[in-house]
Amino acid sequence: MESLVELCDLIAQNPAQFGNKIAWICSRCPPAESLMTGSPTVSRSQLHAILAVARFLSKCPNSEHETPKSLILAFYRSIPLTFNPKFWPQAFYPADVSSFFTDSMSYISNAAELCPKFSSDVAGFTGEIVLQTMANADSSISRVFLNALCSNFPPILSADANKLIRFLLDRFDVGIPTSPKEGILTPDVGSAQGSPLSGNYNQSPNVSADSSSSSGIVANGVDNVSWKSNGDLSAPAAYKRNLKFFEDEPVEGLEKQEIVFKLIGHVCSKVAIDPRLIEQVRGIAKSQLSSMADFLKIRKRDWSEQGQLLKVRINRKLSVYQAAALLQIKTLASLDTEGKSSKKLLHGALGLLIEAAEACLFSVWRKLRACEDLFGCLISGISQAAVIRGGQLLRVLLIRFKPLVLATCAQADTSASSQGSMFNSVLKTCCELIEFGWSRDRAPLDTFIMGLATSIRERNDYNEEDGKEKPATPPIQLNIIHLLAELNVFVKKHEVVDMILPLFIESLEEGDASTPGLLRLRLLDAVSRMASLGFEKSYREAVVLMTRSYMGKLSEVGSAESKTQAPEATTERIETLPAGFLLIASGITCNKLRSDYRHRLLSLCSDVGLAAESKSGRSGADFLGPLLPAVAEICSDFDPCVDIEPSLLKLFRNLWFYIALFGLAPPIQKTAATSKSVSTSLNSAGSVGTTALQAVGGPYMWNSLWSTAVQRISQGTPPLVS
Repeated sequence: MESLVELCDLIAQNPAQFGNKIAWICSRCPPAESLMTGSPTVSRSQLHAILAVARFLSKCPNSEHETPKSLILAFYRSIPLTFNPKFWPQAFYPADVSSFFTDSMSYISNAAELCPKFSSDVAGFTGEIVLQTMANADSSISRVFLNALCSNFPPILSADANKLIRFLLDRFDVGIPTSPKEGILTPDVGSAQGSPLSGNYNQSPNVSADSSSSSGIVANGVDNVSWKSNGDLSAPAAYKRNLKFFEDEPVEGLEKQEIVFKLIGHVCSKVAIDPRLIEQVRGIAKSQLSSMADFLKIRKRDWSEQGQLLKVRINRKLSVYQAAALLQIKTLASLDTEGKSSKKLLHGALGLLIEAAEACLFSVWRKLRACEDLFGCLISGISQAAVIRGGQLLRVLLIRFKPLVLATCAQADTSASSQGSMFNSVLKTCCELIEFGWSRDRAPLDTFIMGLATSIRERNDYNEEDGKEKPATPPIQLNIIHLLAELNVFVKKHEVVDMILPLFIESLEEGDASTPGLLRLRLLDAVSRMASLGFEKSYREAVVLMTRSYMGKLSEVGSAESKTQAPEATTERIETLPAGFLLIASGITCNKLRSDYRHRLLSLCSDVGLAAESKSGRSGADFLGPLLPAVAEICSDFDPCVDIEPSLLKLFRNLWFYIALFGLAPPIQKTAATSKSVSTSLNSAGSVGTTALQAVGGPYMWNSLWSTAVQRISQGTPPLVS
């Protein structure tokens, strides 16, 4: 098969030159007349030839050769015959059948998109093929083909589309009634499963009950976010009825529901559908999503199935909800954007999507990939709802969306490298909303952004009496800081940076982040990310703050106070601030700012070297070394052959003096390891050595990145003496 693929790709590049080759591949396909008569049996080589010809058409759809098109159309029309297991060659396993259908439908769909004539021919057969496939839905092979259609749906005629949707709605029971919300029992706080639906999450008081959805995330008055119960805690009977309702759904039936929803969604995307059918479809999708919160609130231990069986059921049901959500979102595009009724429908759809997303966020299943994908789909739908009607719903959307953003930050991991899929979905939607609404209605966006930014300044409630310590920084604060930093990097608007940066700097200088801790580290990282965007005002404010912070940390090293400081103080000096300096050096591109930053960094190195000299018996390499990668980066585009200012030349001289003094230059030869007691770890606070002057003739005792940085700096250093 691989050789055929290579050959057809070569032919597609120059079909006129290799006409005989495509004719040869076509000759290896089963004849068109045999595919349409009786119950043909094909060989493995014939199936490979069909795929090769379909691939050729997807790359060269307007070829003058008509045989490839006629062969693929004949195969396409004969697909219902393939549901007979005898059609396939021996040892052609289910996975092979699935791969064949997936690839062939992908090629046919792509070819149809590129060639209107071929698209019209394909569309003439699609309706009947899908109807015959659904009529044989009990066949395992037909279900495999339906799954392939769900991934790549070909063109279809409008009349056939309406007929197909009616058939799907009449033949398959996909309209699940919504369970009564007033009867849902929220799991108790003391449940053995520790359900997050009843948990409290530290939160900003900016989230108010009237700004959240009617049945979802609310503030309880003590800076906490919790799940607002839809029902009465004294209704266990209703809870059991809902549990039995979902347990009685056969898993195979859920699979069919998912396929039906996906097919209808594809059909709605291809052609215009009868408005009455669209209303019916929208109602079914709404019914599904309305039942989602009830499903996700069921406690894990209450299901009769457990283990892998339960996981299969949950994943399948979540996939059904995702298909229904996509269907609901697609039907919104058909609304009359000017009518009053459409505005009401959009309000309702927006609320439904947000409540469904809240249900995912607080579900005990939220770590499942299927639940994360469903959440991402719902969040994407929220973004699309804002676009409809030219952004008229943006104000309402942001009011409803903000509590969801805060709750997601409260749930997300605090790792700076990855906050999880749900966090990333919310971040992406925040960026899309700002990009869309910035030139249309900026005022609600300013309010939304400022509301998120001010939440980091909220203090936890804690009792300072009886020797109780202040609790650790809540995840919500750390994650909101990261979200705002990433948001700025994406949208790249100085107005947004100017709104957020002063609040961050205020917190670093006067608030909770003025003392060592995770909050301070996360804020410093965010400040450096915003400074790296190259907006002059924010750049200067950030660099001044970071420079002052670095020098402040050096003055504290070795003092009595340093012995009682949190370990984050050392992390700030040897990791966070140096990484921030490097990020700025890598990010800014303006020549004026790069020149300014080069001068500032070299000045900082001089100040650091001087401060290190005053630290008797301490290794200055621990102080200057972390800055060298940033200096190397900012000097990477500096031409040492041009005339430079005397002040800058002096700074270069100082830098090389301290590099030599502290033994930071690469070794000039390999010798036996020294027995001197020195600091060799970035993670130390600067241990005391027997001498401050380190030789460069022995092995390099510092971080290898520093050695590389010194070599890079040498390439951008002007002559130190004339």
